[in-house]
Formats: sequence, structure tokens, C-alpha cells
Amino acid sequence: MANTVLYPGDTIGVIGSSENAAMLVTKARKMGLRVGAYGSDETSEALQLADFKAVGSAKDKDKLQHFAESCAVVVYDSDHVSTDVVKFLSQYTRIPQGSDLLEMMQDRLLERAFFEQLNVNIAPYATIISLDDVYQSINSIGYPCVLKPIQKEWSRGRELVIKTQTDIAKAAGLLDWGTYILESQIAYDKEYSLLVARDADGNQQLFPIIEAQSVDDRPFKTWVPANVDAAVASELQRIAGEVGKHVNYVGVFEVSCYLTQSGAIYVKKITPAPSENGYVFAAAATVDEFDEHLRAICGLPLAEPKILTPAVTVAFMVSQQPAMRTQWQIKPNWHFTFYHLRNQRPDDIMGHVALQGDSVKTMLDQLDDTGIWSANDDDDAGPVDE
Repeated sequence: MANTVLYPGDTIGVIGSSENAAMLVTKARKMGLRVGAYGSDETSEALQLADFKAVGSAKDKDKLQHFAESCAVVVYDSDHVSTDVVKFLSQYTRIPQGSDLLEMMQDRLLERAFFEQLNVNIAPYATIISLDDVYQSINSIGYPCVLKPIQKEWSRGRELVIKTQTDIAKAAGLLDWGTYILESQIAYDKEYSLLVARDADGNQQLFPIIEAQSVDDRPFKTWVPANVDAAVASELQRIAGEVGKHVNYVGVFEVSCYLTQSGAIYVKKITPAPSENGYVFAAAATVDEFDEHLRAICGLPLAEPKILTPAVTVAFMVSQQPAMRTQWQIKPNWHFTFYHLRNQRPDDIMGHVALQGDSVKTMLDQLDDTGIWSANDDDDAGPVDE
């Protein structure tokens, strides 16, 4: 059997093109590992930072095979990586994260079947094949609700929010693409996130609970310590621990949940990779999610994450860069991270700011006082939509 422990000088491969890929490359090199990166854009940050790069598409099997055979182990950066690629690579090298959890979380029906197996709350839903199914299901689902393709990769431009019966007719063209689900949108009060590190033996380390705000289903603002009731915290930790017991996965994954005003917890999603919400731990804790992820991948003992200081992170867009330049000069407790992603539009996320301070409230007030994110703050909470 191949050695499951990686040592300095061993080679790890990274696939993916998100900001996580560059962070994984940087962290792995800091640990003394030799790092290769695979992607279709040779100018991407991850490929530029790696010790060696392989430029190819997700369908180029010769290049994928050669890349896999050059690495003792390969990791993927996000839940957007193709499961077909992961399964192909696993024929030629170790993929500790595996493909099982990734495949489940990319298919909304498999995802919901997994949640139901764990006996956790999820938003009411129905499987939709035809327009008649929508009309028949709407009575039990209720308004507002959202129609989504089964495969998450097809979601962009193919989702429909249904607020009244007259909206249903708009679904006719969408259903030509295949099977959908119709899911209730449930008003929520708060959003929480829990990162779980899991090693090859099934041992787990839970990170402290993160409180978060999302905009358009993208992480926007996060902070620790979270303002969370002890009973809610205990249930969130139980849910995250149960997920860890029922998956074949090594590394860090995220469990995101919503809390309603009545105190009900709904699972939003599981992300089988380091999470944007977890960036806050780089400023707040004894170990960050990328350190812990690579410790699990490399076969090292998991560290116990502890909060050293309250911290807040907030994402900023390309259009907000001029405002960032002003704050750059005057804020001693602001720490900037730029993602260096290529071909970005004005409304694309360009990076994030991490704040450190004595209290979360003081830091949130400091962000509010700048007025930079005031439009986003109007959407502090909203309907469940994942």
C-alpha cells in the first residue's frame, strides 16, 4: 500500500480555478510540499504560484493522467470540480476527498436524500418533470418557492422564483432542460456555518461556529465568535458531527444552516472543500481551514481550532476597489486579501477584508460607518434559497 503520510518534498497536486486553489498552493508550499496545479488557464493564480503546472481541459485524459501520475496525492479546491475528473484521476493517484460527497452535493435529489437519511430539517420540495407537476405541487410547497435544476452546475440562468400562480407559466421553457425540484423558500433569521475536519480514520475536529450573511447565495460577511444560543450551538454541532460520520471524505468540509425566528434549524448545504465562510479563521484562530485541510490530506494529526481574537471578514467587489484604496490608508485593523482572478466584471468578488478587534459589534459598526456595503446590508436575512 502507498504511504498515506506526505512529508516535505513530496508532491501534491491541486485542481480547480477558484481563489481556494491559489490558497491551497500557497499553504502547501509553505508546508514544504512540492506543488503542481492543473487548469485550463495558464495565467491563473494557482498555476502561476505552483512549482509546476499542467495546462489542459477537464476532458484531456492524457494530460490528466500524466498530472495524476506526477503527484503522490491530488486535492480539489471547490464543489464545482467535475466528479468525472475526480473519478478519472483516482485511477492514477490518491484523492483523499474522494468523489462520493462531491457527487451527492452536485445533485439536488441525492443531496436531499442524504439529508433525509440524517433526519435533519430541509425546506419542503417536490420533484418536477413537467409543468403539470408544478401546478400540482404548489399547494403543498406554498409561495414563495423556487424552481431549480437537479444538477447545480446548470443553475445559472435556469432558476425561477415563483411568487404567485401567474409566475408558473414562465417555467415552461426551463423544463425542457430536464428534471427540476420545486423548493419552498422559508424566511430565516440567521445563517450559521460549521467547518468540520475529518481524517482518514474518521476522527473529527469541529471549528467554532461562524455567523454569516450571504448575498445572491455567495458568502458576503462572516464573523466569530457567533452570537448563538447554547441549545442551537449544540444542535448545529450534532448535525455537523453526524454528517462527518456518514461520509467517505478526508479534509475540511462545511455544513451551512439557517435558523428561523421560531428556532427551527434548516440545513442549507454541505460544501466538500474549504469554504469562503472559513476565511475568517485566518484572522481569528489557532489554525485556519487550509492548514487543517492539508493536515488531514497529509496524514498529520488534526489541530484543535480555538479562537484567539474576534474577527470579521467581508467580501469586496471590483467596483469597490476605489473605496478599498481609501480604507487601505486609514484602517490599522483591516487586513486585505486579493484573489487575483482574471477577466473579472465590476460585480465580481475581488477579495476580502479581515478585521480584528475587541468585539464583533464594534467591527460590524466600523464596516457600517464606511457606507461601502450599505446596499448589501439591506439583505441581512431572507428566504432559504439553495
